[in-house]
Amino acid sequence: MKLSYPLHSKLICNIGNMYRIVISKVILAALLSSPLLMSQNLQQYNLNDVIVTASRVPLTFSDLTRDVVVIDKEEIKKLPVNSVQELLQYVLGVGLEQRGIDGVQSDVTIRGGNSEETLIMIDGVSVNDPQTGHHNLNLPVPLQDVQRIEVLEGPGSSIYGANAFSGVINIITKKGNDKSLSLGAEGGENGYYKGSIYMAYPIGIINNHFAVSKKKSDGYIHNTDFDITNFSYGASLNTKAGMMNLFFGYDDKKYGANSFYSVLFPNQWEHTTTKLLSLTGDIGTSNFILSPKIYWRRNDDSYLLDYTNPPFYHNIHQTNIYGAELQASIISGIGTTSFGGDYNSDNIESNNLGDHSRERKGFFAEQIFSSIEDLTVIANGFAYDYPTIGWKFWPGLDLGYNVTKNFRAFGTIGEAFRIPSYTELYYTSPASMGNPNLVYEETTDYEVGMNFNQPLYNAKISLFRKEGKNLIDWVRENSNQPWTATNIATLNTNGIEFNFMMQTDKLIHDFPVNRINISYSYLTSAKNTMQFHSQYLLDYLRHQLIISVDNKWWYGIRQDWEVRYDNRVIRQWRFEDYFLVDTQVSKEFGQFEVFLKATNLFNSSYSEISGVPLPGRWVTAGVQENFSL
Repeated sequence: MKLSYPLHSKLICNIGNMYRIVISKVILAALLSSPLLMSQNLQQYNLNDVIVTASRVPLTFSDLTRDVVVIDKEEIKKLPVNSVQELLQYVLGVGLEQRGIDGVQSDVTIRGGNSEETLIMIDGVSVNDPQTGHHNLNLPVPLQDVQRIEVLEGPGSSIYGANAFSGVINIITKKGNDKSLSLGAEGGENGYYKGSIYMAYPIGIINNHFAVSKKKSDGYIHNTDFDITNFSYGASLNTKAGMMNLFFGYDDKKYGANSFYSVLFPNQWEHTTTKLLSLTGDIGTSNFILSPKIYWRRNDDSYLLDYTNPPFYHNIHQTNIYGAELQASIISGIGTTSFGGDYNSDNIESNNLGDHSRERKGFFAEQIFSSIEDLTVIANGFAYDYPTIGWKFWPGLDLGYNVTKNFRAFGTIGEAFRIPSYTELYYTSPASMGNPNLVYEETTDYEVGMNFNQPLYNAKISLFRKEGKNLIDWVRENSNQPWTATNIATLNTNGIEFNFMMQTDKLIHDFPVNRINISYSYLTSAKNTMQFHSQYLLDYLRHQLIISVDNKWWYGIRQDWEVRYDNRVIRQWRFEDYFLVDTQVSKEFGQFEVFLKATNLFNSSYSEISGVPLPGRWVTAGVQENFSL
């Protein structure tokens, strides 16, 4: 897949002891001999593909100096999912901790961090919720409107500022370049149905795209029903001076929240609505680009501890975020120089947390030096001002070197920070107490890695270390005390990630298996919280294995398999593990497509958040009709 960015075409530039590495080799050897391995659907990178999340200006894959995973629209079509949130469970290094399916509510983590430490963006605009990370994936964009998703693993504060602590997820929407219409319908077990519409229609120099989806289910156990509506509209104005993009998205979710926040209350219920309005652009010449952004995000949350007795405990929260950014990028003899400023203001109105507001501002700069003998050097930094921090500078340095045409080594060192959420600062209940004296979290990260890109296979390996301090956790000394948010923890995390993809259909002519992808990661963390018991920080994926298989059967029938093994650490002393198999079978008849999806095919019992069971086997079927207008 090649992407076109007219104004940026000239901006694209020409760890320690890893102990148990034997584990990954043993697992890999076992997998290669397994009959399950029949194909895969992870993207095969084209060295000319453009990645927009790894730096302040787009880079080609061949120039990357960071670990970035891309899910493009072709992969999205194959995967057995019905929401943007569910796509993330197939990304190595990403932990999706779901309380319900189809994007009802999910926490997303990267490399052992927590949900507060991942920056979520839509078209480069931050959509993190200032109240709580539980709302970061309230995404006002239907799956049908997603062009691709880019996941930057590792610190991103030197590029994007606050809360890009463990990584960045950038959801990039379609731009409506073609005249098309897609209609979809799906239904299945547990009273599930989904309807969707996507339309793109350029009018003159304005490209328009519109998407809406509606999905509903009776639930898989008591009080897990949901009713979700997503809507988005985008317009892109193309002129000789550049491009401006307008986006508006809306998300409405009503759902039963059985045991979401306490296993003692099976009748919890929640209703959230999220709106996002943004205006972004790239204006200028081939050697000088101005990139403005202005945006507004609002999230409303109504929560009942017991829907059979609403007055007993009812929380109502509303958050607003207003932001603006201006970036300039200049090409010169030394490479590409980008710099600019950022301003952000957020507030909350809540019957539990109270009414609060705060503002942040900063200046950033990045220098991509002209390549010298296959060496790429990127230096960046963000000077940030936050009330409890004052001005502080967060630097980063990335290096990439082409050892050969198809073998690239890379390394990075960077610092990152996260500011506390309103819940961590001000929440009060008999069981949990916020702390208005919290200060920011910070981390220093190191990573080295290698990419191999051949016509028949791709391989990647990364070693990394995270050194965090002043981390925020909910802690207590004994069970008679409430959990209290505290800057108490230091946390060092070491990890290894490995990915191997083979184009089996190119190796063996007419072989029914297209591609095979094997991904494996191992993490270990050591934390010091002194005498306190920890509630969250020691929950992470210790082992993560993902096998993706893509088959082409007879008569044009296509099948995708996703096999996952997760081994989770729960508060450092308990482990949970499970295997899951998901699949999708589809057949196209011209512009008409029929498909069958089955998740948790072997009906495993599992949970991703302790005490919140997730569904057993769930089968749905549907149709998709695509028109050219």
